[in-house]
Amino acid sequence: MIGNPFTNDDWAAETADQIDRVVGAVRDRVTNNAVRAVRALVFGTIGLILGIVVAILGVILVTRGVQSLISLGTGNTGVGHGRSVYLGYLALGAILVVAGALCMKRRGRSDDSAA
Repeated sequence: MIGNPFTNDDWAAETADQIDRVVGAVRDRVTNNAVRAVRALVFGTIGLILGIVVAILGVILVTRGVQSLISLGTGNTGVGHGRSVYLGYLALGAILVVAGALCMKRRGRSDDSAA
C-alpha cells in the first residue's frame, strides 16, 4: 500500500513502483493482445492475397500445360494450336466445375435454408 508522505520517507519510490506495476499490467493485458491481433490480421491478409495469386498463377500454368500437351499429343491429326487452346479450356473448365460441384455437395446446411 502506498504510504503517507508525512510518515514515510520512501513514499515517492513506493508510489512510482505502484504506478509502474499498474501501467505494466495494463500494457501486458491490453497492448500485447492488441499487437498480436493486428499481427494476425496483417499476416493473415498477406497470406490470403498471396494464396489467391498462387492459385491464379497455378490455374494459368495448368491451362498452358494442358494446351501444350494437347498440341504435342495430337501432332498432325488436324488439331492445331487454336483448337488445342479451346480443348484445354474445355478440359480445365470441366475439372473446375466438377471440383466446385463436389465442394457444394460437401458444404454444410445452415438453419436458414432448412425452412
